[in-house]
Amino acid sequence: MKKWLTLLLFLVAMPVMAQSTPTPTPLLAKWVAAKVPWDLWFKNNALFSDKGDYVHIFWNANDFKANFEVKDKETRLAEAAVYLAKNLLPTTSKSDLIKVDIVYVLERDSYGLPKWDSLQQVVHIEFSRAKVLKGKKLPDFTTTAPAKVFDKFQLF
Repeated sequence: MKKWLTLLLFLVAMPVMAQSTPTPTPLLAKWVAAKVPWDLWFKNNALFSDKGDYVHIFWNANDFKANFEVKDKETRLAEAAVYLAKNLLPTTSKSDLIKVDIVYVLERDSYGLPKWDSLQQVVHIEFSRAKVLKGKKLPDFTTTAPAKVFDKFQLF
């Protein structure tokens, strides 16, 4: 009887423990924007909405927080915004203005949805698609400050 209770406790507790302890994303040893697994990072964490006058992209970067809490935080966030637009904008979107909000979702409700009052805003960026994403070469933020490339770059 004791074995059955132990086994039952093990079977019930393991899935609960697995859900409550997320696997942290490893800190990238060498940051090269073109080699960051952006698509994997954006999957299930980014929302895209075409508002007509502009396109809004909302990204929960909490799982990747360790990679942004560094000395060159502005550069990495700017690169993330550019790759969000480059990778997520559908060809059907005609708006030139792009607004990007990168946040950390600190708490979720029992359904797994973000608690909106627990959002920690990291950066708000606005830019022209034609200006920033033109050509095959993306902006190099190691030589140019994000504030010079974007129309609005507000770090929180």
